[in-house]
Amino acid sequence: MFGGGGAGGLGSSFNALAAAVSASSMSGEGGSSSSSSFSSRRDLLHAMMDPGTASSLREAFDRSPSSAPSSYRHAVRHVKRVRVCVSNNENTRILFSMLRVLACNSAEIDHISRLGTYSAGPSTAAQRLFGLPVTGAPGGQPSSSSTLRTCRDIRYPINPYNERRAMELLLDITGRALSKYPTSLAQDNADLLDETAYPKYSNKRNAKLQVRGEKEVLHHFALWARTAMHVIDIILHELSEERKADNGGARATTAAHNNEELEFDYVIQAMEDDDDCHFTILRYCSDVLGAVRRDELGKHPY
Repeated sequence: MFGGGGAGGLGSSFNALAAAVSASSMSGEGGSSSSSSFSSRRDLLHAMMDPGTASSLREAFDRSPSSAPSSYRHAVRHVKRVRVCVSNNENTRILFSMLRVLACNSAEIDHISRLGTYSAGPSTAAQRLFGLPVTGAPGGQPSSSSTLRTCRDIRYPINPYNERRAMELLLDITGRALSKYPTSLAQDNADLLDETAYPKYSNKRNAKLQVRGEKEVLHHFALWARTAMHVIDIILHELSEERKADNGGARATTAAHNNEELEFDYVIQAMEDDDDCHFTILRYCSDVLGAVRRDELGKHPY
């Protein structure tokens, strides 16, 4: 989706994307004309997608400018497909990386586009964000300043707010995909119990099994998104309380705050004790979101 050129940076596409997002934000805040807003969106599409796809989408904008925003959202949903399964593999990491970029606001795009532009090589923050070996760490090696990074390489959450927006986007995507099936997962399970209507080894039954498997994957990632959003909300609550304490204020003493169910460690322990909690969701919440929490709590002042 994103290309790159130029040593030490993230490439021209990232710069174009940053410019397009920035232009779109400024046009919305400054009350610019709608044609200017549509133009910035076309620039954004051009930066994000291959030339052929971007060209067809720009044509769709030009044919119906009055409906361009909704057409844009509808079109983007089908531009890039990532094949995933109930696992945490390379495609899962690519999916989450793309979601983080799509959930970026202009400031976050500017932030990640700057991380790789240091002439001496990527900073420690950039190395972790893009999944590179951290210089000076055990097993780490100096990273080449000519390494080009793309939207597939955001291997670490940008910040908890962006990560929550990414999970909201994932939940929306899975929900829309599930809504396109004529039957629900529960109905498929019920249908497969009827071996008269769906005989064993028949094409009809195999097709039903295939579709059921697709829905199981979608439900898995929908659950992942909902669980992550809940855990991130707990982290943001903890950060808010720490911010108040660091600013000299008293911690909240409400019943809600005293409820241990609002504590990160309690929730992670409950997930570990739950046999129905899939290990990929548990590991993401414990390891990835746990690392984000530690990073944010270590920042001073708030």
